[in-house]
Amino acid sequence: MANEPWNEVAYNFFQRAISGIPGSGGATHCHADQQVVTASAAALTTTALSNGLTIKAKSTNVGSVFVGAAGVTVTNDGSGNGFALQPGEAVSIPVTTSANVFIIGTLNDIVYVIGS
Repeated sequence: MANEPWNEVAYNFFQRAISGIPGSGGATHCHADQQVVTASAAALTTTALSNGLTIKAKSTNVGSVFVGAAGVTVTNDGSGNGFALQPGEAVSIPVTTSANVFIIGTLNDIVYVIGS
């Protein structure tokens, strides 16, 4: 795990959160969380954000996790409304509250969330 690119991404994110991004006035806090995925769309744990968040699907997840707005689905035939994360993949989203981001997927899979 020490050689996974995600560790470098997380380290760099924490460094920016702690020291602030030049010109942004700096982050006032850092939010980190883990959330269990369910078969129904569920909002991420609510926290206010200044610089957005990054969601990473656990590398040992059984299936894809779909990220989107309220009502996101697991439809993956070109007509769905979610962004698919395969196990081990991550996406950054420039939101001001994590409550606007929903996840759905295989029951008991895990996502990691970090933001500031």
